[in-house]
Amino acid sequence: MTSREITYLDLTPRAPFDFEGTVRSHGWVLLPPNVWNADRRTWTRIERLRSGNVVQLEIAGAGSVAQPRIQITAQSARPLSAEERAEILTAVGWMLRADEDFSAFYALCRERGEPWIRATQGLGRLLRSPTLFEDVVKTICTTNIKWSGTQRMVTRLVEHLGAPFPGEPGQRAFPTPEAIAAATPERLRAEIRLGYRAPFIHTLAVQVAGGSLDLEAWRDPALPTPVVKRHLLAIKGVGAYAAASLLMLLGRYDDIARDTVFRDFVSAKYFDGQTPPEVEARALYDAWGPWKFLAYWFDLWSYYEP
Repeated sequence: MTSREITYLDLTPRAPFDFEGTVRSHGWVLLPPNVWNADRRTWTRIERLRSGNVVQLEIAGAGSVAQPRIQITAQSARPLSAEERAEILTAVGWMLRADEDFSAFYALCRERGEPWIRATQGLGRLLRSPTLFEDVVKTICTTNIKWSGTQRMVTRLVEHLGAPFPGEPGQRAFPTPEAIAAATPERLRAEIRLGYRAPFIHTLAVQVAGGSLDLEAWRDPALPTPVVKRHLLAIKGVGAYAAASLLMLLGRYDDIARDTVFRDFVSAKYFDGQTPPEVEARALYDAWGPWKFLAYWFDLWSYYEP
């Protein structure tokens, strides 16, 4: 058995913070390499660091909503350098939105009372990936397909192209742009079964791996949302729905991904099962201003949670 180095790291997120509510906030936790461990209430993930070191992260919430802590247990084949430790802390903080300020959203929730006030107990954060590349690939895999199909595609991507955790080849990280670029579109279509998405994802990987496309630059909060949206829509395979989803993952909530889930939900809750005109459906959350996507998401979650 491969020997293991164990490193313990801590993060202190901005309060209030609900760890489980954040990790399980939407479907990303069900896509590899993410795993939710229901018995231990922890989240695990295999991560390939910039150094090439592949580590297993087990992440847990500690403390309380008002005084939260995030505990990270990193297993690796060799001791982690200071740079690798810092990279892990940055990645986990980004995925869990540890520093994001939701006070303005919570103020609007308090004005509206129940059920919105529940969100003020540390909810509102939606889990994302450590890189925008991973989020774009996964989002493209959600288009024009049932959720079970998305899970199958992402699982195959990780199984076939992800770097393995030493000694446990069944546990793999999300593939790097270089790994996907090295595969052919034909392999992505036939072996991983990405269908029409294969050339889109391959082209994206080639651009990112080659340095002609810097997705991570779009994290910059100083960039106007319309500019970021225009960049996203320029990616082949990213349409209006995918762009709105990716803006949400970047912490920009002023657009709603109007997919079949949105249409079915607002039809059931607000229009007696009838399909509403697009303008009326969109107007439902206009009063939330820059928080409209979060308002919709929490509304959806509260409606279906029971």
